[in-house]
Amino acid sequence: MTGDGRLDRVRGAVGAAREVVGWATVDLERAQRDLGAGGEPAPDDVLLGARCRLVHGSAGAARAILLEPSTEGRLAATLARHGEGPAARYLLAGTDAAERLRAAGLRMSTAADGPFGRQRLVLDGPRWGPHIAIVDGPSGSAASAPATIDP
Repeated sequence: MTGDGRLDRVRGAVGAAREVVGWATVDLERAQRDLGAGGEPAPDDVLLGARCRLVHGSAGAARAILLEPSTEGRLAATLARHGEGPAARYLLAGTDAAERLRAAGLRMSTAADGPFGRQRLVLDGPRWGPHIAIVDGPSGSAASAPATIDP
């Protein structure tokens, strides 16, 4: 998904972090039906401009997050350029991850709410993605708890 090496650089800077794939779609309900999995609404991703839905695996843990454009932002650009499919990686990395990424020479967005809590985007890369979101901390929603995410 991020064949340009950014994801490896980010992983190297933040260390161990749980990851969830963000799947771009134009229809959340259809995509969830196609996956044949249970799911639940999650908080919007403000930075990508997306409505979100968690997709659960067999044990009830989130295995992916479906993303549907809610604005003419980054996710809409991703869909226009690449169509439906993997569009983002969410790394649940902890509160000091943004500082470690800056120290590694990567540019970060300001913090905003996302499906797993407060997050920042890695800005080094095309606006149409693929996107890398670093989750700084929980927003208080059930969807944000790292323990619910498959490694």
